Amino acid sequence: MNRLASLTVMISISLRPLPLRLAIGLGLSAGLVALSWQIIRAGVGSSVMTYIQRAADLSPEAQIEGAEIALRWSPDDPLIRYGAGGAYLTAAALEQSDERLRQALAELRRAAQMSPEDYRIWLALGRALDREGDERQARRALERAANLAPHHFDPHWALGNHLLRAGDDNGAFAEFRLALSSRPSALNLIFDYAWNSFGGDARAITRALEPPDAIRAQFASLLVERNRTDTALEVWRADGYNRSASPQEVRILAETLMRHGRMADAYAVWYEAGTTEHPEPDSGSLLANGGFERAISLESAPPFLAWIIRPQRGLTISLDRELKREGAYAFRAGFEIRENVDLTIAAQTVMVRASTPYQLSFSARTRDLRSLSNPQIEVFDAGNPSRLSVSLPQFRNGETDWTAYTLDFTTSPQTEAVTVRVRRPSCNDPPCPLLGRIWLDEFKLAEKR
Repeated sequence: MNRLASLTVMISISLRPLPLRLAIGLGLSAGLVALSWQIIRAGVGSSVMTYIQRAADLSPEAQIEGAEIALRWSPDDPLIRYGAGGAYLTAAALEQSDERLRQALAELRRAAQMSPEDYRIWLALGRALDREGDERQARRALERAANLAPHHFDPHWALGNHLLRAGDDNGAFAEFRLALSSRPSALNLIFDYAWNSFGGDARAITRALEPPDAIRAQFASLLVERNRTDTALEVWRADGYNRSASPQEVRILAETLMRHGRMADAYAVWYEAGTTEHPEPDSGSLLANGGFERAISLESAPPFLAWIIRPQRGLTISLDRELKREGAYAFRAGFEIRENVDLTIAAQTVMVRASTPYQLSFSARTRDLRSLSNPQIEVFDAGNPSRLSVSLPQFRNGETDWTAYTLDFTTSPQTEAVTVRVRRPSCNDPPCPLLGRIWLDEFKLAEKR
């Protein structure tokens, strides 16, 4: 206790002389000023660099001038060095300047020394080295970036492109697979790379990309787009994925197959899925819900055996329990359409047999219908309308009571499915409004005996 008291007294006594107190105060003030100046310099450098990086309309000369100002204010900040390297690299690409490229490399190397754990710096350095033609060092820098940020898209993307240009296809697509895991939206471009690298060999492309479940539907669709449907279906069905795919994924592939006329394959994709709705056709008909006794959806519906109705301005759809032909409901469409539009009111696609006669029957009534182009009922080959397309005359203007209609047709040797559609064609001479209402009921489609 006595020693502590003595020490306290000695300290108190040692600080009492005025010159000593002034020296300590001046020292502290100088330190604070120096610290403040360093903070100011860092802030100015950072602000200037941020500005030139965000100002898209700056010329390369202005970007370099700003980068050099930032460097003078904050030369020890690795991010300033990184930004300056980027400015020089951009100018090198635009001006085809070796001098600018050397400046970019010098700044990026310095930044990497100052901050060796920042993947962005190594990525930029790798791209600069790649541009210089130093493949070995470029690969090392890009690999360093990918190792530092294994779950980021850009390092794997850059390294994959570098390896692809170097002729290392296996290494390139290993990186592209990692890039896809973080950004599935890049599939289209990477698929093009694979297509060119493997000469359109669908199985080699599949082995190279090993599409994960998250992009399997899109990958299979791209194969269908390139006329590689058999391999697309193999990918889709591998490991039983076709039975557990989400309804959205099923729709993506089924609609792609339908656009390319592969109706039987599209139906199989849809029907095999355990997660999608599979309506049953009506008794004695290939159509489902032809009497509109079950609810209809205005948003989404199965691609087959369901009425597909898209909301459109001026079109009102409902089920009418008062004015029906039979059963509990009829389909009613109301029109207050002022534009000259080609309008699909409702459509349903079903599978049929080739080279077979069919008959479509239904009932309809109208009220206050007015237009130069009224709705009509059509049937066409869902895979290629040029093979089969028939229709009844348009409904007449005015008011009609319930009337039964039939439409006979024979499928072509290539027909796999047909679409029954309620459509209002556009007029030749706009404007062409459509007003009034129609009711539909008792749709049936069956082979003609």
